[in-house]
Amino acid sequence: MLNRKLGRISADFSVNILASVVYTFARQIVVFPILAARLSDADYGMLLTVVGLANVCTSLIGNSLNNIRLVQNNAYETVGIKGDFNILCVLGALLSIAFSLALWIMFRYSWITAVLLTVHIIAANVYQYATAFFRLELNFKRILTTNILVSVAYIAAALCFATEQLWPLVFVLGEGVGLLYTMKVTNFYREPFTPTPLMRETAGKLIVFMLAGLVGNLLTYADRIIIYPTLGAESVSYYSTASFFGKSAGIVMTPIAGVLLGYFAQKNFQASKKLFILVNSISLVGLAVFLAGSWLIAPWFTSVLYPTLYQASAPYIQLANLGSVISIAGNMAQPMILKCCSTKWVLGVQIVYGVVYLAAAMLLLPGYGLTGFCWATILANAVRLCVLYILGLVKFH
Repeated sequence: MLNRKLGRISADFSVNILASVVYTFARQIVVFPILAARLSDADYGMLLTVVGLANVCTSLIGNSLNNIRLVQNNAYETVGIKGDFNILCVLGALLSIAFSLALWIMFRYSWITAVLLTVHIIAANVYQYATAFFRLELNFKRILTTNILVSVAYIAAALCFATEQLWPLVFVLGEGVGLLYTMKVTNFYREPFTPTPLMRETAGKLIVFMLAGLVGNLLTYADRIIIYPTLGAESVSYYSTASFFGKSAGIVMTPIAGVLLGYFAQKNFQASKKLFILVNSISLVGLAVFLAGSWLIAPWFTSVLYPTLYQASAPYIQLANLGSVISIAGNMAQPMILKCCSTKWVLGVQIVYGVVYLAAAMLLLPGYGLTGFCWATILANAVRLCVLYILGLVKFH
């Protein structure tokens, strides 16, 4: 029985890693290099900044709804009710429109770009929420199928619409295909649009998750948010190119955290210090091997995919990848904390992380430029990782 369960968990991890590799290959190895090749350095830097901020919105709303659905699902099943979540999705769509309007005011791109970007943000938020149903069913093969369809759509769209005004259409078609598939194979949109007695509790937890996610995701894209107004759009292009290898690994590893949270959401899950140490020890060993390999592979790989940006990005590649790897380790430690600790601890960790990040960036960026920013990233992610480890070792028995 135990061997069968371990075999299923291993298969789920493998399927999720494959799904993430497919998606990462499409976006990081094909789509973004096409956009970089067809746009100027300044336009590509603006695109990266806008997409980064759009991703903040998607993670803030869609991913928070996804996590809350996983965390709260047992409570709804225990009392045998459905509702609340589609109402929250509609409210999230309205927030998406307001967020997109703010982006248009900030960057003043064309109205065509603005409309397409709004459609993308709404579709991406609903799609992110809907994928929670795959994890609740522990049906990770559907995640692989979805990512294959989404990847094909992204690549086809990039080949056709990688222009100054129409580039958001690449993301609309990519995320839109994923949303259509989830609508076909799940019933998330058929749940009642009615509030339940659990609405207040769920909404309260969602707000805490969103606040924690806002801090974390603003800092995930701090390279674009901070560098763009201080060093210019070209520097955004250079830093994003330098860090792309490590961040690509982060995209591949993120679904593993989703698998863990999916299993942690099951009624019979019991957290323990031994399990916490085991999961994070395996994570650290794997990331150490990846980091050692990246010192050899990352410069060559970056030069192949981004030949026009490589020379300016090369001095920062190793430091940027180190910061990304430490961030991934923190993301692997977080799922058990999310499930088993009060949401105030999640918010507290993110606030500490944010304060350290911003303070270090403000101190180091003016005098040391992008090198200083790399060290600020490394320091902040290391502090976050240590706080998560200490919290896990103290909370679990």
